[in-house]
Formats: sequence, structure tokens, C-alpha cells
Amino acid sequence: MDSPITIDPAVVQRLVNQAVEDNILSAINNLALDPAWLANVERLINQAVVHRTASELSQTDINSVIHQRVDENMNKIRTDLIQNFVSTGIVDQATVNQITITDQTTTVKNHIDAYTINVTESVSVNNLSVTGSINVNNPSWDDLVTHISQRTLDALSDSWRDQLVANVTKQVKETGIDFDQVSIGGQKLVDGNQLSYSVTESNLQSVGTLKTLQVDGEAHINNNTLNILNKRLGVNTEVPEMALSVWDEEVSVVVGKNRANEAYIGTNRDQGVVIGVNRNPQIEIDTNGLTRIKQLQIGLHKISHATQVPGWSGTRGDIVFNSNPVDDRVFAWVCLGAYRWKTLKSAE
Repeated sequence: MDSPITIDPAVVQRLVNQAVEDNILSAINNLALDPAWLANVERLINQAVVHRTASELSQTDINSVIHQRVDENMNKIRTDLIQNFVSTGIVDQATVNQITITDQTTTVKNHIDAYTINVTESVSVNNLSVTGSINVNNPSWDDLVTHISQRTLDALSDSWRDQLVANVTKQVKETGIDFDQVSIGGQKLVDGNQLSYSVTESNLQSVGTLKTLQVDGEAHINNNTLNILNKRLGVNTEVPEMALSVWDEEVSVVVGKNRANEAYIGTNRDQGVVIGVNRNPQIEIDTNGLTRIKQLQIGLHKISHATQVPGWSGTRGDIVFNSNPVDDRVFAWVCLGAYRWKTLKSAE
């Protein structure tokens, strides 16, 4: 009798697995060649990926993520640009801001090194330092030289003048002035005690006693107290009304021509006129022309008034009119000499 056959389970299992794997691989290889199956697999994979991606995105703040990534990249770009900025025409080695550009102004801190600078309109410089040569063959240089020369000349002239005046003043105080050696237009300024006729204007504030004074033109003396103009003299008035016009506060007295060959003394306004002596009015003329004379003498004879026979000594021929006549017809008295008076009566 033959011996029994022994089967190793492990071997069987390995063989089965190998057979199954071969079948699967064969099936997959066959499927891999099937376009419809491949398309279906690709569709399923895409759906799974999209579904998973959408699920993850729905739980994520996409805007903040985008901003964060953009900021990170912009910061990196800015840092790289600042630290490593180099172009064909610019090498930036500054550690702090040096140039600020706006629509109106370009501001450059610190100093500028350049071989040449060309400005088409104007330049404003606070401090100018030139270490090399300056082109002097241009109109601008000529203008600058002229201006500086004029300013220098003016400054020197002022300084020289002030110094000269100080020296001359000091010399005059110490030694005086020899006016005999001073001349104007070839004529001595002072010849003896006579001032040169070439001196026609001055601003004298005070003079001594004048022997003669000739004024050709208007004259205004003592703050318009006395004014001479147009052949008229005004006292306390700038506008004389006649040859002589005298004002005392509101009262005006004029003296001048009334008409041909006739003088006028009086007032041109509605004002009375009084003539007196010792501050006592003796002749009064009111605004209506009425004249009052307190004492009157014609030739040798006095004419006066009284209420009774005069009791004073008179001159023969003096007449005293009765200022209080009554029925006795006495209208006056005439002096016969000394204290003798004759009564004059009117006819019946």
C-alpha cells in the first residue's frame, strides 16, 4: 500500500494567493486597456478630490489665507528689493530713507555728488561751496560779478563814509574848520564874514540878528503866525484878505485898497470896530455903521455933552451940548474962557 500524500497548508495558501493575484493583475491589465473603465475611474477620482477639496475649503477663511500669503510674499519681495536692489543705473546702499518723491517735490537728504547738474529754470541754495573751477564765460557770471561788485562797493562806500564822517567830526571838534579853504564852484564858501552867494538853500534852525532879509516867494514864520504870499501879509491866517489881514481869535482887521485912490481900514465881516487908548474905547462903530465918539475936538475946540452948565475950565470956543434939554430952550453952552460959559438958547 502506497504511503499517504501530505499537503502543506502554507503551500496551498501561497499557491491560492498567487493564483488570485495573477487573476487580479490579469483583470486589472484587461481593465487598464478599457477606455470606458479608465474614464469612469478618472471621473470617480475627480469627484472624490473635488468633494474633499470643497469640504476643506468650506472650513477655511480663504480670504485671510490669501491675504496672509500675499503679505508674506510682498514682505519678502520688499525685503529682497531693499536689501538687494540693484539695477544697471542704480545701486541702493542706504540704510534709511534718503529720497522722497511727491507730485510737487523731490526731496533728497544729505548731499548729492554729481559730475554735472543741469537746471532748466532756477536753483535756490542755502549754502554754496565750490571746490573746483567756475565757468566765468557766461552772462550769469557777469550778472553775479556785477551784483557782488555793486553790493561790495555800496558796503565799502557806507563804511568809508561813516568812518570819514567820524574822523571829520572828531577833527572839527578838536581843531575846528578853516572855511577859508572850502570852496563851491570855484568860490569860497566863506570869504571873511560873508557866506558864498552860491549857497542858495539851507535848513537853518536859528540865526543871529539880521541886518537885512530879502525873501523872494512865500514866507511862513513861527508856525503860520506870520504869512507872506501874493504881496499880502497875514497875521494868524494863511489866507490874507487884503494887503494886511490880522486875526485875533474870531476877530479880523484888514487894511488895504477900497477903490481907486481910497484905502480901507476895518473888517470884512459882521463885526464892530473900536478905536481907543489906554485900553479904553474912544470911538465905536457898530455893525450898522453908527459911530460913537466919547471925546471930540475939531481944531482948537472941543465938542462934548452935559446936563447942566459945565463946571470945568475950557478953551474959548469949546461947545458943550445940553444932553437933557427942557422948555427953557437951552440947547448948549459955549466957553468964553476958563470957567466962563455962555448959555445958548433956541429961538422962540
